[in-house]
Amino acid sequence: MNPSSNETRLCFDDSVVSVPRDRRLRRIVVELSSRCNLDCPMCFLKSSPETRGDMEWELAENLFAQAEGFPHLEWVHFSGVGEPLVHPKSTEAISLARRKGWKVRLTTNGTLLADGALARALARSGAAVVDFSLEAEAVNFPGRESAAGSIFDAMRTLKGACVDEGRPVPEIRAAIVLTASNLEKVLELPKFLGAAGVRGVTLSNLVPTSEAMRPLVLYPVSLEEEARLQQALFLAFQKEGLNVSLPRFALSSERHCAFARSETAVVRWDGRISPCLRLAHGYDEWVLGRRKRVCAHSFGSLASEGLDAIWDDPAYAGFRWRLRRALYASCLDCNLLPVCEYPKTTESDCWGDSPACSDCLWDRNLIRCP
Repeated sequence: MNPSSNETRLCFDDSVVSVPRDRRLRRIVVELSSRCNLDCPMCFLKSSPETRGDMEWELAENLFAQAEGFPHLEWVHFSGVGEPLVHPKSTEAISLARRKGWKVRLTTNGTLLADGALARALARSGAAVVDFSLEAEAVNFPGRESAAGSIFDAMRTLKGACVDEGRPVPEIRAAIVLTASNLEKVLELPKFLGAAGVRGVTLSNLVPTSEAMRPLVLYPVSLEEEARLQQALFLAFQKEGLNVSLPRFALSSERHCAFARSETAVVRWDGRISPCLRLAHGYDEWVLGRRKRVCAHSFGSLASEGLDAIWDDPAYAGFRWRLRRALYASCLDCNLLPVCEYPKTTESDCWGDSPACSDCLWDRNLIRCP
């Protein structure tokens, strides 16, 4: 790649593609903290040696000040591998983003909203959408002892706080991870979700992070079985008037990176900029039964560079361009997969690209983020 001030050039065999510099960043995922008040067994950092921490307030202020230089930015989504509300200034961060004019979304496990003071502060902050994570409620593992009923109570507490504070009630949504052990219980949840004020639901499959979790996945299945599963889930939620976003259960050669297509950047708690949530941290995952090491990848850090310089970096610009067009290797469609060394990590693929997205389950729509 040979960058100029206004373009990035990508070489493909004997062809050269000129990618104009853009400022089309539309969404920032902010990881306020990589700490969590729970110990969920499917957490990506469950067995990771990475240091946990909170985003420094000066870094958050600097991030939002620099983000004003991106005219197409619409959403700031507080999410990540940790629980955003454990950050001591979580609601102040939400309020700051709202004052900048952006729409704000929060993904939370909801357990801390039993604290009425925190619920009222969140109500005042002005978040437009709040996703409550329910993924572990019916999975038979220790570590997350938060029954669905307590999360429904948290939803109602937030609604009540909004009324008390005279603020609009945010769109309340649920994020649920489907497993072989909780599928039947998930089909019974819609009536309770509707009663708690939920308007929409995002369903995802499980990414196993240990050998013990492999039997819990619901994929891959045949197209006929996929149609049966999707129909059952769709009808169960639609019956209660809930909009539901469904994952795939069958493998498809069609690939779409939701992060690249939505022009999203992920900002870790320490200021590093990653292209997606999957590559934000290092951990082990099991992809269709194969153990794989996911290597944390960042294209720069706000501790030493500006957001505009990182976004315009030729390596990052070229990476986004390729992902939007699915121009990268596809391990899951390759007959050499059983004997190939590349799929063991995300470090690189057989096309020479790094990081490697060649067997990402998100781009196959098996895994979905809110």
